[in-house]
Amino acid sequence: MAAPVLDLTDIQAQFGGFDRHWPVGRFWYLRWDTPDAGRALLARLPPLAHCLHLDDSDTTIAVNVAFTHRGLAALGLDPTMLDSFPEDFRQGMRARAPLNGDTGPNDPQGWDDAWQGGGVHGWVGAYARSARALGDFARDFEAWLSATPHLVRAGGEDVSRFYADPARPMHIDDPASNPTRPVVLEHFGFRDGVSNPPVAGMPQDGPATGIGMLNKDGSWSPLPAGEFLLGQVDVDGEVPPGPQPEALARNGSFMVLRKLAQDVDGFRAYVAGVAASAGIGADALAARFFGRHRDGTPLADPSTLNGFTFGDDPQGRRCPLGAHLRRANPRDSMGFGTVLVDRHRILRNGITYGRPVPHGVPQAAVNGDAGQGLMFIAFNTSFAGQFEFVTQQWLNFGNDQNQGNDRDPVVGVQVPPARFVVPGDGLRPTVVCAGLPQFVRLRGGDYFFLPGIAAVAALAAGAPRGPSPADSSDAAQ
Repeated sequence: MAAPVLDLTDIQAQFGGFDRHWPVGRFWYLRWDTPDAGRALLARLPPLAHCLHLDDSDTTIAVNVAFTHRGLAALGLDPTMLDSFPEDFRQGMRARAPLNGDTGPNDPQGWDDAWQGGGVHGWVGAYARSARALGDFARDFEAWLSATPHLVRAGGEDVSRFYADPARPMHIDDPASNPTRPVVLEHFGFRDGVSNPPVAGMPQDGPATGIGMLNKDGSWSPLPAGEFLLGQVDVDGEVPPGPQPEALARNGSFMVLRKLAQDVDGFRAYVAGVAASAGIGADALAARFFGRHRDGTPLADPSTLNGFTFGDDPQGRRCPLGAHLRRANPRDSMGFGTVLVDRHRILRNGITYGRPVPHGVPQAAVNGDAGQGLMFIAFNTSFAGQFEFVTQQWLNFGNDQNQGNDRDPVVGVQVPPARFVVPGDGLRPTVVCAGLPQFVRLRGGDYFFLPGIAAVAALAAGAPRGPSPADSSDAAQ
């Protein structure tokens, strides 16, 4: 199938992700009390960055915007248009918390203040080529926000990406496990962002090998754009349902935003303790939690970054059945190639917050009470069929990998008796990691709609008005 011709100048840059030339950013979570205030915000933003802006070295700031369903209603969008959005988006992430396992340590009652009370109407994300460029933009933008009536800054995050650095090792007990190249890391010290699915019609950094769809002849193909982009054809050859009118949906996507706090101290201490009891290396055991070594080398096949499958490792002796890599994308491990997996992929474009915690240093000494973690951002055309399916069926339920009720050992919501089993391979003993702590905790987020740039311009110009929130409230009384 020929790749679709996508209008890359109408697709917001966040959909395609930001590379190493955009190392810093800031997120704002906003509310507007009137439609006029919301439209004033959209008019105040600089021209939104699209997927080709990132190649322009003269561009120093890339700004994008997305809306919750509540935010679109507060913009005065016509009720028939609001009702045309799918139910999962209309309800939002907080209301669907039980479906996603967002209970216990992830319960919405424990989320940050920004996600309490009136909630968030809009997300504005700014990425910059330098801290100075970001500071200049943020200073002017926040001064304008403060001076503009009926706009509320509910919260925000400073974000950045960091790289493996010999001067800042992040191992547990094996210095040799630190990456020797400056690859992007997350806070547990593992390479991040290396297995996003290629999207047909989008610029690709390389071949689809290992991260797209597995063909019958063993080759790989990009996933159809309709799996992630509204108005395009999906794996089934259909255009996924989207909001009406069609112009509102065109070149848009549904965005998951989740603030995930990472307990670096807890992860290192737990893995070191289990490894010592089992007589193995702590960093070797940590790699089995992830399914990759710290530099990104997969346990399934060290000769490639992504060109591997799991079907020839049915017992998980090379890569444990419960490893995060295997649970987040089971590839061919359920049979029929990747057919049973292809409809449930997500496009992930997250970024870290907080500074990296070096080996031997407590996290509080680096980041204080603010902590550190990942701003998880993912795109799909169906929250229920993609993000929520992965969360429910693969991360927090183990039957598809013969793991019973065991959860993903890294990001799963652990429920006693929480455990992770690392099968032996004849040279290495089987290790049962019992009493898994909660290494990652949800601190807020929501479901957003990331429109195409033309659709944002139409919203800024004056969306059709429905009844105001006050009118709706009065009518309900």
